[in-house]
Amino acid sequence: MKDSNRLAPSRAALLVVPLLALSCGGETKPPIKDPPQAVLSVPQPNTVGQKLTVQVSATGCDQIQTLAIYDQETQLKTVAYSGSGTVTVDLQQNEIPYTRGIAALLSLKARVICTDGRQNDSQPQPATFFPVAEVIEPAAGSGLQVVPDYFVAEGSGGSVNFIGCGNDVFGAPFLFRVTKTGPAISQISKAMPRGYVCTSATSISGLDPSSRKRWLWTPNVGAFAFDEQLNITGRTAVKLDLLSVGPGGDALVYDASRLYRMSHEDPNGVPKWAYATRGSMIAAALPRNDGRVMVPSVTSDNTPGNDTAIVVSLVDYGDQNPNTGGLETQTYLMTRLTAAELAADIVPPATFNADGSLLYLALPGANNLTQVIACATQGNGCEGTAQRWASQYLPGQVVATVPFANGSRLAAIAPQKVWILNASNGAIMNKDQAPLSPEGALLILQVQPGAGNFPQAFYLLAGPIPQDGLPAPQPLEIIGTDTAEKGELFRYQVNAGSIASAVDSAGALWLRIGANLVRPLTPSEYRQVRP
Repeated sequence: MKDSNRLAPSRAALLVVPLLALSCGGETKPPIKDPPQAVLSVPQPNTVGQKLTVQVSATGCDQIQTLAIYDQETQLKTVAYSGSGTVTVDLQQNEIPYTRGIAALLSLKARVICTDGRQNDSQPQPATFFPVAEVIEPAAGSGLQVVPDYFVAEGSGGSVNFIGCGNDVFGAPFLFRVTKTGPAISQISKAMPRGYVCTSATSISGLDPSSRKRWLWTPNVGAFAFDEQLNITGRTAVKLDLLSVGPGGDALVYDASRLYRMSHEDPNGVPKWAYATRGSMIAAALPRNDGRVMVPSVTSDNTPGNDTAIVVSLVDYGDQNPNTGGLETQTYLMTRLTAAELAADIVPPATFNADGSLLYLALPGANNLTQVIACATQGNGCEGTAQRWASQYLPGQVVATVPFANGSRLAAIAPQKVWILNASNGAIMNKDQAPLSPEGALLILQVQPGAGNFPQAFYLLAGPIPQDGLPAPQPLEIIGTDTAEKGELFRYQVNAGSIASAVDSAGALWLRIGANLVRPLTPSEYRQVRP
């Protein structure tokens, strides 16, 4: 018992020691404060405009030293912040980095720093910003578009007209003329004739200087002529595959077997003449200055074995003597291809240069390769000096060729690739020999050559793969270059709606993005931030 009582005080004393050490020898520290909190949101994550609007807020600081907006780790702007609530901040075009392309692909966050040194970042928010010069929106709540689905532009500067077609809410096709004078927009519209439709394949010709008419045509449907007040003055009575406009404003229309001259002022659509082509036409007819029309076609008539002949025929336009209109005056053999070189069901894409002295042919080869050749049209054969040049083999099936830049360049277009060739020797001009291509599985649906002050610009419009039983897809993406040697200039893709384009007489690009009319910056302005 004595031993047990003697041990009890000793154990009690051992328990007291650490308590004395805390109360007598230590110093009490304040609790560690939680980090501050920052929040950033982007009301329109995909923005086309002159500024990108974000909203930021911060909490958790006794006093805030700085609140700033970052793209990844690059500071963009310091925010004047009172310390409470949410503030709206506009990031101007020149405050946004374009190191990851135009449109700018951003990862935005807010960073708050307290005066006591604590700091924190908000969760990053993705944003796409396409800087442009002007955006015109439709009237609020109208449910309308500023310009129609498909359009061309005429004029420049302070007054530009947009002429096109689109369907109303009931699906009925209408012609539209939208005039933009400064910021003001005015519009007239008229119903299209019965039986004519407006689709993504519809084309509108340039304004003929003498008749002051245009032709609107949809392949396999028909065409009609209309004046500047949208009055319909002439039409075709046939379905057509190709159309071009001759001197005076009449149309040259091909319907799979014949070429017709259609009057721009005959509402009954009676042809002035018809010419039975030697085979399937491979490009639109080209009027010459000598009163004749150049008609390119592919035929197997009068060729040995299963060879295919590509010919250019000259046909009287009929202005000097209406009785000789449609008569063939001469035919030149461009080249002959064997069945091994060209399958019978393949029509090689072809295009004339501006004066018709050259015919560009895209000839398919083995292993999905294509070679583009330039043939002189003033004699038989496309060999020796008559073959001005032959490009290297391009890895893809070229489906169209488009001359541009005042005839100095030729775009060779495959479903997902575009090569820009030097029209004088066929050399590839693309930067690093790499073609311009749309994103992912998108296909090139339309192209828009530059003009005016930017003749070497070229734009691709791409969209999804067509699906059987569904309407033809509309473009979702636009890719632009100011000159092929410098490569891609900008790329923008919508996440709702579609894109349409036109170039005015000065070379300014105009876009319909969804319901809005958009004027991008000039190619040289984009190039300043995209070396």
